[in-house]
Amino acid sequence: MEVIAGERPARREFYGIAEIADALGLARQLVTVWRRRRSHGMPEPDAELASGPIWSGHTIEPWIAQVRDRTPANGPLSATPDLALRATRRTLRLVSLLLEPRVRAGALARALYSLGELVPAVRDCRDDELGGQLRELLAPLSAEAGEFDVHSAEDLARLRAHAPAMLAAAGRVTELVGG
Repeated sequence: MEVIAGERPARREFYGIAEIADALGLARQLVTVWRRRRSHGMPEPDAELASGPIWSGHTIEPWIAQVRDRTPANGPLSATPDLALRATRRTLRLVSLLLEPRVRAGALARALYSLGELVPAVRDCRDDELGGQLRELLAPLSAEAGEFDVHSAEDLARLRAHAPAMLAAAGRVTELVGG
């Protein structure tokens, strides 16, 4: 392995999502969400394979070191305002679709999926005030993820029953981030 003066050698030649998650001590789903959302300053992959993105050690290791520096004792990360606002916007979209007199099943399914994508990131956040409010915001999806059938009147009624609590939590999250 060639070492450029002043740089430390890479521990690995290549990293995928699993290797990055292992290096950070985080869930793979969280790293996938960060990559998909282009958040936390994660660099673009060096290549894409059929099995997923890959990064060279020289590309990703400096970023891993930065994330570790922001994570006290390798514990969970604090929820970011960006994550909080995305979750709030997606919640409001879902609730607005639930309030329509004629349910648009396709749009509702997409809104549920989009909001559900944030559940792993929120679950892995530190249990501080913002993290707690985000977990409350997504509680209906966290507890019942994948269990809603947008064509079922009973499931729609269950979703609509969660709407007031989700709106209240969205308001509290917005107040916390000053949005």
